[in-house]
Amino acid sequence: QMCRRDRLRAVTETAHALDTPTIAHCRSAESTRMAAEAGVDLILHASFLDERAVEAMVAAKCAVAPTFTFLANLADHGALVGAGTTQVDLFRGEIQATADMLRVAYDAGVPLLCGSESGFSRTPYGHWHAREMEILVSTLGLSPLEAIRCATRNGAIALRRPFDTIGVIASDAAADVL
Repeated sequence: QMCRRDRLRAVTETAHALDTPTIAHCRSAESTRMAAEAGVDLILHASFLDERAVEAMVAAKCAVAPTFTFLANLADHGALVGAGTTQVDLFRGEIQATADMLRVAYDAGVPLLCGSESGFSRTPYGHWHAREMEILVSTLGLSPLEAIRCATRNGAIALRRPFDTIGVIASDAAADVL
C-alpha cells in the first residue's frame, strides 16, 4: 500500500506528465513540506511553517499564496458571521504563527502570490485583493513595491506564463492599468 507521500508524488507526477499544474491547500508545516517534496507547483496557505517545510519549499522552487486576507477578515469581522472569540483568536494566531517563517521562505527565493480566498461571506469576489498586499507589508515586512509584485508580476506563476508577459507594464505584455 502506498503511503501518503508516495500517493501525493504520483498525483503530482501524473498531472505534470499531462502538462497540468498542481496546487495544494496546506494548513500545517507537515502538509506544506510533503506538498513541496512531492513537487506541487503552488501551495495555498503554508500555515504554521517550520524550518523543514521552508527548506523543502526552497529546494522545490514552489510558490506560495498565503491568502492571509481570509484569516484577517475572519479575525476582524468573524463575529458578524457567528465566529466566537476562540475562533477569532485562532485566525489571528495563524497569521502570526506563519508570518516569520514565510518571510524566511520569501527571503530564500520562494515567490509569494496574492490571493484572498474569495467567495466566502467575509471575502466576496473583487473586494479584498488590495488587503492581501497590505497584510504582506504589515506582517511580513515586505516593501509596498514587493507586495505589488506579489499581486501582479508573480501572478504569471499561477498562469504558467513568462514573467515578462503578465502583470507587468512593458511592450507586448498583456496588462490593463487602472
